[in-house]
Amino acid sequence: MMTFMVLAALGFGISLYTYLLERRVKQEPNYKPVCDLSDRISCSKPMKGPYANIFFFSNAVVGMMFYVVIGLLAMMHAQTLLFIAALGGCLVSCVLAYLLYFKIKSLCLLCTSLYIINGLLLYFSACL
Repeated sequence: MMTFMVLAALGFGISLYTYLLERRVKQEPNYKPVCDLSDRISCSKPMKGPYANIFFFSNAVVGMMFYVVIGLLAMMHAQTLLFIAALGGCLVSCVLAYLLYFKIKSLCLLCTSLYIINGLLLYFSACL
């Protein structure tokens, strides 16, 4: 279960950083984050787009809540619920990845790292 705790902590940290970055980008429209390498590789571009929020909350806030739940499920050794949560996270990641890569036409390094973490969570939960 330590693997899940590490992945949940990484996911939470990246989501928290993304949320703080998103707030700064919205407060300072001319701010250019270090992860904005070009027009095609940009983490601020999706933050400014129409898909930045799901369920009326920032995607980053939803991500933070998701990783807290993953961490709690791992601590409780709730393997079935952990698999279901990881599967749901992976499905949401697939939808968000489609929107990011094909609708927004950008590569967000922060977003992509979270998609990879969610894929790893699903892989390891399936191996339990």
